[in-house]
Amino acid sequence: MEQRLVNEHTFYLSSSTHFRFFIRHISPVGGETKGIVLIIPGMAEHTGRYNDFANFLAMHAYAVYSLDHPGQGQTAGSVQEAGHIDKKRGWQIMLENVRALYTSIRKSQPELPVFVFGHSMGSILARHFTALYPVYIQGLILSGSFMMPSFPLALLLNMMRLKILFEGSGKKSTWFNKLFYWNFNRHFHPRPTRFEWISSDRNEADAYAGDPYCGFFYSNGFYRNLLKGIAATKNAEKLLTYRKSLPVLIMSGNEDPVGRSGKDAVKLHKEFFKQNYQNLSLKIFPGRHELLHEKNKEAVFHYILQWLDESMEIK
Repeated sequence: MEQRLVNEHTFYLSSSTHFRFFIRHISPVGGETKGIVLIIPGMAEHTGRYNDFANFLAMHAYAVYSLDHPGQGQTAGSVQEAGHIDKKRGWQIMLENVRALYTSIRKSQPELPVFVFGHSMGSILARHFTALYPVYIQGLILSGSFMMPSFPLALLLNMMRLKILFEGSGKKSTWFNKLFYWNFNRHFHPRPTRFEWISSDRNEADAYAGDPYCGFFYSNGFYRNLLKGIAATKNAEKLLTYRKSLPVLIMSGNEDPVGRSGKDAVKLHKEFFKQNYQNLSLKIFPGRHELLHEKNKEAVFHYILQWLDESMEIK
């Protein structure tokens, strides 16, 4: 297919929570646009890190929208504000921001099918969004996702309640954040940064480590919101009864410590299968947590593109 020029522009939206957030839009120039991919980033990153992937999709006739979460990227507004989130409504605000972006896309381009791509924490938001709201999307891609059993989830929630009680929700606990990153990074040697778990590509790991809007510390309130969001997603998916024909792609790296080296992707695939989803795909790639920044990222891009094209035919 002949490659095409792409166009990029940015803007801000406000959701029903009256929260203003940053959007990056990359689209094809000239010719027909086949569909739209809504990207929901993970934690401690930003929309700019998806530019290579978004440009690739745009050159193959897919428009891409991505958003910066509260306390992340240009929505945070400054490095000092990175990692902070509303202590009570943080997860709900993130969820409503996704809904507001989806609604905006549908209003401006109602004729085009929309795919949702969620990475890591963004994959949990994507699952919650599709389970909670009866929206019609063409497909769902879950990258670098993870599973958390009920007991450790409840244990961590109680721990965060105590930390907030004694330290406050806005406190960025140094030891807890270092422990969080160390738990993933301990699997790799050597480890000149805290972020070897991101990618096996030295340049990509260094770029992440050198970006002030990546890998920052999060507040106690954020971690509590994340844990509550995981619990809410599990509950919402139990009640899901519609659209079992939805195409779902679950992908992970075989060395991704966040998803237990692909084991959580397999487990998640089994959970969707038990819920009678009819169009499930599972792909374990060589690589670590961020497959879009791996040494073999071109192969990952092309695999996703082929899946998107094939999923366009599923009703």
